Amino acid sequence: MGSLAEMALEHARRRISGKPAKAPTLKAPKISTPPPDAKPRSLDVVVTGPINHFMFLEGRNWAIDMVASLRAAPVAVVMERLAGATQGRPGSYAAGIQSVVKELQEAEQASLAGGRA
Repeated sequence: MGSLAEMALEHARRRISGKPAKAPTLKAPKISTPPPDAKPRSLDVVVTGPINHFMFLEGRNWAIDMVASLRAAPVAVVMERLAGATQGRPGSYAAGIQSVVKELQEAEQASLAGGRA
């Protein structure tokens, strides 16, 4: 029997026996903003060694996907998470992530400067 059929059968048995339905086991993580008094982490990434262009592009593509998935979060939180994701990664991969962080910083500064004019 397929897994979908087994799940439907289990659900029907629970309903007939009067037991409550199973609670979902997967919950989406809640994205929270950092408290205003929290000390911001450094967004600087130290890249050592030669840059492998393929790994650079892979890191950059991953970071762009991450920015898209966190589009509801504040920009500062997204940049902090990306900078934290460079820990333990190869230098080329981290450099690709860092390039996206720099672009986010520049875009944020431009929007702040544009808002004042």
